Amino acid sequence: MSLLQRYRNLNGCFALTVFSALLAGCESMPPQAAFPHLPRLTTEPAAITHANAEKTPADAQSAMKQAAQFLLAGNKDEALYYYVKALEFDDRNLEALKRIGDIHSEKGNYEPAETAYLRALKLAPRDADVLSGLGLAQLNLGKQSEARLSLGSAVAINPQLWRAYNGLGLLADRDQDYRGAEQFYISALEIKPDMPVVLNNMGYSRYLAGDLQGALRLFNAAISKDPAFDNAWLNRGLVYARLGEEAPAILAFRHVLNEADTYNNLGYIYMMNGKIDAAYEYLEKAISISPTYHKLAHENLSRLQSMQK
Repeated sequence: MSLLQRYRNLNGCFALTVFSALLAGCESMPPQAAFPHLPRLTTEPAAITHANAEKTPADAQSAMKQAAQFLLAGNKDEALYYYVKALEFDDRNLEALKRIGDIHSEKGNYEPAETAYLRALKLAPRDADVLSGLGLAQLNLGKQSEARLSLGSAVAINPQLWRAYNGLGLLADRDQDYRGAEQFYISALEIKPDMPVVLNNMGYSRYLAGDLQGALRLFNAAISKDPAFDNAWLNRGLVYARLGEEAPAILAFRHVLNEADTYNNLGYIYMMNGKIDAAYEYLEKAISISPTYHKLAHENLSRLQSMQK
């Protein structure tokens, strides 16, 4: 994977990495890990409040009803609490397991999400939604071969799962199979036209393949669909910086980053492009604006000096 930022989205809810944090060094993938057993599911401590701790549901049905009400109201912690309670009454409650997996995935808790989906899969081996959720959780855990199998199985059962195609596109990009990735993203867009997440990921795939203008068109398309989509703005700035167009690069970065982060990112990109004078200029600007901030900028400046030596 490139040293440069890989700001991607799996399902519209989260990004794989944060741009400014990555510019100081290499991104590493989580290690492959076996999953030999299914530990007991528990809620997060924050989910157990004074209110619900005193109101233990009488049975699985009432727990499911309360969970659904909290989920509809947008209170995922409370919903999670009651779904786990429902599971304590009936450990074969497929709906509870699916919702637990979904909520944990949305909160970025991929290990418990994987646990829930694996338990659900034992009850319903051909449930495409479970397979898709499991594959996306595995992708975020760095389990690429498992993710590919789960997502591939999901779309084989139900070819209308755009998130699964999006995840398969990310996996193809990691294998540097950019043609294959493009086909997966096209499949996702056929199901969910003009989806900003998919347009952004397809753009980054074009960027990885060396098609900067094609990437820029797709990032612009993502922004036109969602002007508040930070990922696409960052990627737009990345491409403009690679093209040497400083003014639009700065404007794009400033939609998301502060001034010091913006200059550090520009300095890093210029350093990687071999534009030493410009790299010095922007890294020193970053440090002058925020001396306490720029551990990153100082590290990048030190790397630049080492490269010159």
